[in-house]
Amino acid sequence: MDNEFVRVSNLRRSFSEGDVSHSVLRGASLSINRGETIALLGRSGSGKSTLLNVISGIDRADEGVVFVDGINLTALSEHHRTLFRRQHIGFIYQFFNLIPTLTASENVALVLELNGYKSAQVTERTEQIICAVGLDQQKNKFPDQLSGGEQQRVAIARALVHSPKLVLADELTGNLDAESGKKILSLLQELMVKNDGALFMVTHSLAVAKTADRILTLDNGLLIEREGNFAW
Repeated sequence: MDNEFVRVSNLRRSFSEGDVSHSVLRGASLSINRGETIALLGRSGSGKSTLLNVISGIDRADEGVVFVDGINLTALSEHHRTLFRRQHIGFIYQFFNLIPTLTASENVALVLELNGYKSAQVTERTEQIICAVGLDQQKNKFPDQLSGGEQQRVAIARALVHSPKLVLADELTGNLDAESGKKILSLLQELMVKNDGALFMVTHSLAVAKTADRILTLDNGLLIEREGNFAW
């Protein structure tokens, strides 16, 4: 497809626990178009976070391929996958993964510094995104001085500051109140349209899922597009 931005084909991933092997992904496939928002629902432990990690290149699948903007991530070395992710992907972690010795602003700025931005650009872009997520009064605080919702917003700002074309989000509104969640979703979707990119988000919230262009479920290691009620 001319508009295809992400293509995932036949992903398989298993984990061993002692002598027992557990298959998490059993041939998962999907396509995401430019400017599209996809929501992923599924039971706890169904492999949703594993799928995000494989798509981002943090983890490698046992089988299958992942293309992002025409680049085959599964063919890259770990070093080059890291560079690609740092420059082109924003990952919003469920448990924030903030560096405790850095302030909110420093956590966000680090992404730009690692990507070689000039000092003035780092300062300007960091200030802009910190304000956009409503943290201008907390920017000089350390993670342990912030509430869970504030830490979540720092993690979101860090994922967006380099204007990535692909944003992968693991429960991005899980620690936010309803109003903050709506604001963040609007900001993310605006960015995706502007950058001609894509948003793929794992969520347990049907309200969040319904803001997406499509809703998928991960069931028995396979991705299924469904409509209607979801209960688990």
